[in-house]
Amino acid sequence: MNRKDDHATKADISALKSDMSTLKTDLESKIGAVDAKIDERFGTLDVRIDAVDSRLSAKIDRVARDLVMTQADVREIKENMATKGHMERLMRCFDDFAARAVHYDRADATRGQALIKVEVMAEDHERRIQALESAPRHP
Repeated sequence: MNRKDDHATKADISALKSDMSTLKTDLESKIGAVDAKIDERFGTLDVRIDAVDSRLSAKIDRVARDLVMTQADVREIKENMATKGHMERLMRCFDDFAARAVHYDRADATRGQALIKVEVMAEDHERRIQALESAPRHP
């Protein structure tokens, strides 16, 4: 715009249209290049995200299976474990058994001593009978 009254001429408008057309073509070209780069990067990201998703899904599946197995193990342990009450009853049974064993040991020792006395008395009795039988008889 070379005129002093600042009115656009047909040449100015034509030049402006040409500049705008060139600018539009340049922008479309650059936008196309940016779109291609974005598509390439997103394509790469999609592949990487799919790989991470696949690995994550496999790990989640493994953790879920392990969790199910652990829960089954816990149920089995709970079914088979002894409670404090069970252990107390079991210890009372052991104590009763040990007391009976001590009682029977004492009774066995007492019986053993009594048996020794009986054997000594029997031997003494046998010796006296033999002495009587071997003594000369008086008519």
